[in-house]
Amino acid sequence: MTMANMDLFKVGKAQRGRTVPTAISHQALLDKSKLFAKRSIDAKETSLESECQLWAAGALELLAKAQLASIHPCLVVEPHNPNSMLEACGVSTTTKVRTIDASVAYVRLIHTVDNFTTPVMEGCRQLANRRNAELHSGDAACAAMPYDGWEGDFWNAADLILQSMDMDLQEWLGADAKAPKALLKAHRHAEVRAAKQRVKHHASQFKESEHGKLGRDKLKAFLAATHNLPINTDLFRYVYSEYWRADCPACKSCGFVAGDLSWEDRAEDQDDADYGDEIIERGYTATEFHCPTCGLALIGDIAIHAAGIDEEHVKVSVEEISYEPEYGND
Repeated sequence: MTMANMDLFKVGKAQRGRTVPTAISHQALLDKSKLFAKRSIDAKETSLESECQLWAAGALELLAKAQLASIHPCLVVEPHNPNSMLEACGVSTTTKVRTIDASVAYVRLIHTVDNFTTPVMEGCRQLANRRNAELHSGDAACAAMPYDGWEGDFWNAADLILQSMDMDLQEWLGADAKAPKALLKAHRHAEVRAAKQRVKHHASQFKESEHGKLGRDKLKAFLAATHNLPINTDLFRYVYSEYWRADCPACKSCGFVAGDLSWEDRAEDQDDADYGDEIIERGYTATEFHCPTCGLALIGDIAIHAAGIDEEHVKVSVEEISYEPEYGND
């Protein structure tokens, strides 16, 4: 969801003249995230690996909350204290405002940031968890994780969040954005290369397997039979809102794909709907793929795209029309 699509979430004119606490102010959160990101870069340049990751974790959390606060400040306050909601609407209650945890913020970004898929969210949460373990326990959680284990995912997530606010790395970091941009480009290229190589590897393995050596007719029958297999959700690393089938790019048998809801709309053509019903279309973004035949596994939208798997799945359903209640009638 881009800023241009957020008009419905904009605060009303009556509230625009009010101010919210700094802790939940979009601009304050964004400015602080910039400061932390620059400190992360400075730490890396001086070979302070743990400090680099700690500042990066803080920068990403603040950036996530800045994005949510740009929609409305109430999205970043703890909901348990009702006065916090008033503060988020610009009504002073002298109550100290507490913000949501990083993990909660990242879950919400799935719905407010395009392509912020479940694997991206989990990468962000793991970064936050290492930061918490480093600060609040005796574990050297950050020191145990090398740069190539987290840095590419960090810049990828930051870039997606910034795009949702019509910003980019250059605006976020100023003159220091060249190095992260190069790293982000290298990270995405590495994912593409890895996915394509994985497809080739599993294709080669399948050809050498018992099924791969079947004659043309028997192989065709075997591949057709795989389309009758039930979808095994246990194969997936994450839990998704929808699962569907797609041809495996390696062995051409039937594989399983999963993803989350990206859009929902009433179909333009309603000719096949009975009276009182309507046809609803829902689009799901492909995020994870597994083939039970050759074992190919792909995680992330970049890998899915590189393998040539359809990135979107549209599900059509006929549903009863839900009418709004009529008010004011006896």
